[in-house]
Amino acid sequence: MPTLITGAGLVGTLAAARLVADGLDQPVLYDVVFADDVLKNELNLGSVKRIVGDVTDIPDVIRTIRDYGVERVIHTAALHTSEVRKRPFAGAQVNFMGTMAVLEAARLTGIKRVVICSSSTVYLGLKQQRKKGRLPEDISLRVVSEYPPSVYASLKLAAEWIAHEYRTVHGVDSVVIRLAGVFGPWGGTMSSPHRLVRMILESAWLRKPCEVTTGEMTRGGSDYVYACDAAQGVVRAAYADDPQARVYNVAMGRRYTVQEIINIVESVVGRKVKLHRVEGDKLSGYERNPGTLDIHRAHAELGYEVEFPMEKAIRDYSNEIKKGLKG
Repeated sequence: MPTLITGAGLVGTLAAARLVADGLDQPVLYDVVFADDVLKNELNLGSVKRIVGDVTDIPDVIRTIRDYGVERVIHTAALHTSEVRKRPFAGAQVNFMGTMAVLEAARLTGIKRVVICSSSTVYLGLKQQRKKGRLPEDISLRVVSEYPPSVYASLKLAAEWIAHEYRTVHGVDSVVIRLAGVFGPWGGTMSSPHRLVRMILESAWLRKPCEVTTGEMTRGGSDYVYACDAAQGVVRAAYADDPQARVYNVAMGRRYTVQEIINIVESVVGRKVKLHRVEGDKLSGYERNPGTLDIHRAHAELGYEVEFPMEKAIRDYSNEIKKGLKG
């Protein structure tokens, strides 16, 4: 039976492509607008249904579920951090109320499984440095002093809690996937981690300066996930038989500094990355080194595997950029 995927962005589009490749079903992509020139680079447009709609419109989401016999929902629709920073109220409408609309539609239609895409930014409010070990999903969080230090991250954590309530109170079978910094070939809107990696790669290929802040260069590193692995994680969550933890980290399970990424890019491309350093820190106020994400639960309960460790991911992404430059 079809899976409804809200949001035809990078993760949603690749999740649709993965569902088709695995022969699981014909996905239904649902978004306010479709950039077909971008989508066609990632999947056969004839292999999916595309429905124009607003994720906050509960009657329309319900109608789509019923019209296409949808049994599962992968909810990726969201505004990125930079967009929420500029338009926080719009961010709340899409990122929080959109999640509630999907959960409510699932409650009213008896959907088998809802996968909610969350973010590793929920960890960024932690004040305690984690010098050893990895960050588990069930972290200890001081609810006053360690709240996520951005509207985007706060909305993501609130959406997780609402999904928990819909599961325990209303019986909606929901699974939350916390994605690390997602990056990969894409011509649409990009998150901050995605933009950073792309900028470094383009700097190497085009021999142009790459602007980085002093804060980015001195931070202790971040965990990332290649877009293909992010899609793998959400698809596995949609079809897992009996997930117990209900909240899972999907990441590489290793932190990389900006300098380490630069070194890998230089090795893969065979060219130096020219840096233009500017003062500042784009993540001012965040915990500078929140820790590496623990992905053992996703591996054990969902079957998630890191198919694209950083060097393989950079090589794949680099090849796509090279093709674009030749085209």
